[in-house]
Amino acid sequence: MSTTSDFHPTPGSVPFHVGIIPDGGRRWALANGCTLENAYKHTRSLLEAFTSLLLENGVQMISIYLNSIQNFRRNPEVLSVNLGQIESGLKNEIKEIAERNNLRIVIAGNRKIIPESLLAAISKIEQSSLKNSNGQVNLLLAYDPLEEIIQACNASDNPNQFYKYLWVNTPVDLVIRTGKAPLLSNFLPLQSAYARLFFLDKLFNDLTTSDLKNVLNDFAKIERKFGE
Repeated sequence: MSTTSDFHPTPGSVPFHVGIIPDGGRRWALANGCTLENAYKHTRSLLEAFTSLLLENGVQMISIYLNSIQNFRRNPEVLSVNLGQIESGLKNEIKEIAERNNLRIVIAGNRKIIPESLLAAISKIEQSSLKNSNGQVNLLLAYDPLEEIIQACNASDNPNQFYKYLWVNTPVDLVIRTGKAPLLSNFLPLQSAYARLFFLDKLFNDLTTSDLKNVLNDFAKIERKFGE
């Protein structure tokens, strides 16, 4: 059997690796009559709270979809607000939660198109959290799965071990997406092959800790067969 069979989700009722697709920020801003900047600030606050809740419930790794490489085609003003809020989050909420929980922060994506100031913030948080060992948060930024796989194959001298060189090299157990759209939008498709998918009929900024607890409880009831 190929050694890629080792690249497999974790069994058990508690997900080891949870993916979050926080969709709906622009729609939430419009519906609530606030600026996109304030909507993203609220998203940052929720992501910090939800990360803490997941860690408290035994989750060891969290992957958050900040944006895809396709999102860089958006209106420059909208993109600028998005990237500015990500940079601010790296310097504030993400920094604080990494220090408080001894978490490693990893950025997964195409760094060639990321602005210099944001790259500097990325380098700082990755270096400062490099030796942290109580869990990991992967932040998908300018993410493209095809590019991830190509670079992993190029970096590996053993085709059966290429997955070890992926930007995110741990399979996902559970994916949570808000915003009413039942699709992954290129979120870690290889890693999510056997993930349980929860599509919530809410915009992310309307999500509550009770919603998240309900998802974890529902996940714990599932009999996971992994194709067997």
